[in-house]
Amino acid sequence: MRFILPSLVFALLTGLVSVYRYQSTTTTPQTQELQASQAGQMFVAYANAVAAFMNNNPSFTGSVSAAQLAAQGTPFAASFLAIAGNAVTAFGSSGRTITAFASLPTGAMGTIVSMTSGDATYGLSSGTTWTSVLPGATAQPLATAVPNGSVVSVFQIGL
Repeated sequence: MRFILPSLVFALLTGLVSVYRYQSTTTTPQTQELQASQAGQMFVAYANAVAAFMNNNPSFTGSVSAAQLAAQGTPFAASFLAIAGNAVTAFGSSGRTITAFASLPTGAMGTIVSMTSGDATYGLSSGTTWTSVLPGATAQPLATAVPNGSVVSVFQIGL
């Protein structure tokens, strides 16, 4: 009789721990999914920060630095900046092609599409071209070198 009570307490505690572990794994997103989602959100913020810089500096060409982004109130973590980049190239008399890119984890593009409602300026690079997220989009040339398979944001301003 006296061995039954400790066995019941042990069984109860083991059951509670099992239920807690099951709930925590089913209600929280997996780490990889969470990282992909955060990376997608960070990239959208980065592309928007580069666009905001260009809005204030329409004649700029080159690469918008981390310090320039931070100076306008949008600092980014060094770990993100290590996988991201941007380039602003000239075309025509005063036009600019703004390209932001990053090597993001699988699944980040889904977050980007969701956040931007399928904005056509976002896509994936493949060699010297990129393809928009729009269904049926065709590959377009990139104005700068981008690592193959990177997520990109490409748009033009001016003429």
